[in-house]
Amino acid sequence: MNSEILLAPELTLIDERFERGVAVGIDAETGLITRVTSGTVGAVPLPRRALVPGFVNVHSHSFQRAIRGRTEHRTGAEYDTFWTWREKMYHVAQSLTPEDIHDVARMAFLEMTLAGITTVGEFHYLHHQPDGTPYADPNETAKAILTAAQEVGIGIVLLQCGYTRGGFDRPLHPGQRRFCTPSADVFCANLESLRAEARVGVAPHSFRAVPLDYARQLHAYSRRHELPFHMHISEQPRENAETLAEHGETPLDLLAREHMLDRRFTAVHAVHITDREIDELGAAEANVCACPTTERNLGDGIIRADRLFSRGVTIGFGSDSQIQIAPLEDARALEYHLRLDRLERVALADAHDTRESALATRLWRCATESGSRSLGIDAGTIRSGAMADLFTIDLDDVSIADAEDDALISSIVFSLERTAIRDVWIAGRPIVKERHHPLAGEIVSRFQKLQRRLWT
Repeated sequence: MNSEILLAPELTLIDERFERGVAVGIDAETGLITRVTSGTVGAVPLPRRALVPGFVNVHSHSFQRAIRGRTEHRTGAEYDTFWTWREKMYHVAQSLTPEDIHDVARMAFLEMTLAGITTVGEFHYLHHQPDGTPYADPNETAKAILTAAQEVGIGIVLLQCGYTRGGFDRPLHPGQRRFCTPSADVFCANLESLRAEARVGVAPHSFRAVPLDYARQLHAYSRRHELPFHMHISEQPRENAETLAEHGETPLDLLAREHMLDRRFTAVHAVHITDREIDELGAAEANVCACPTTERNLGDGIIRADRLFSRGVTIGFGSDSQIQIAPLEDARALEYHLRLDRLERVALADAHDTRESALATRLWRCATESGSRSLGIDAGTIRSGAMADLFTIDLDDVSIADAEDDALISSIVFSLERTAIRDVWIAGRPIVKERHHPLAGEIVSRFQKLQRRLWT
């Protein structure tokens, strides 16, 4: 029995250009694109729609969706920073049961699908009970998140996070106890169990959260199984200072010395890094995950995307703290932050590429192909054999209705509103139809009840 569905949109994004008269075959059984053809006989017509590859969200802490809007006030500290924000985050992290973690994840994942995100890299560290005691099943919370992804229909790579301490020469903060798996052997055994049923990656939280020997063991496991290896790197200057105090080197210099930088490595944030460190990332063909909406919300700083691009470093995007789930907003922020800093326009365009669409195409690749590379999946592009992760754009939506074919990619990247995202297929299955997800009402209702319990 042929399970292929052939889609015939008005426009299809192929090799960075919108083409007319193209049909795309997708198969829900294999989850793959079966063919891209110029013939549209027997295809489902999608008039006034553009078909594009789904976005890839490289770095998510889904539980932090529960604190959106709850931290936008002064705490009484002289300066409010990441370090004061995280106290509120710890409070919520301590309050969530596995069922709550499932419900919050469903809410975050629902919002992601409506934003055109088809795969999420979930950087998961709420492993244990609030006092740090493992659950009877040590992977209970991870499985709650995997179940949430399955129910919503989003693809997921579970980036299991290693965490053992509060910092160099500092014990765990009470709010960190449920993050901590003291033994790297136990961590890897738990991950081995998860690897049998889901796509996974390895993610030591940061060098302030794990000692070097622990990171070495996790890296050896990731290399042995050819898994993505992600780590928070240089999000704040204090993190660099602590790593220098302990090791005499910055986080990236330490990773380079330990031969942990390669194509499977992703540095999350990498805001406060030097040109030499950028050279190290480029030489290793490593990745960076920028989270501009979070980084501006927390006052972390501006990622030097211009220098990273100049050294050939691949940049993807993450929703991180879920303050906003909007991949194209991250794309715009990557560019606009530099415009404000440098007092000039078109900061991230390749100087040798004068096409009108060059800057928009570069930013689009960050949200799609680059994220796929970071998570080790074959998505972010429309071609035979790639993952059938796609969404449609309403060409008559008010945010882009005036765009002609040649200007369409620039209008999408810089002006598209979520109202234009109409239909979403993930692994060949229709997940969102005409902006409607079938579980939206129930997911939102349960989340609202949880929020009332947490905050009243």
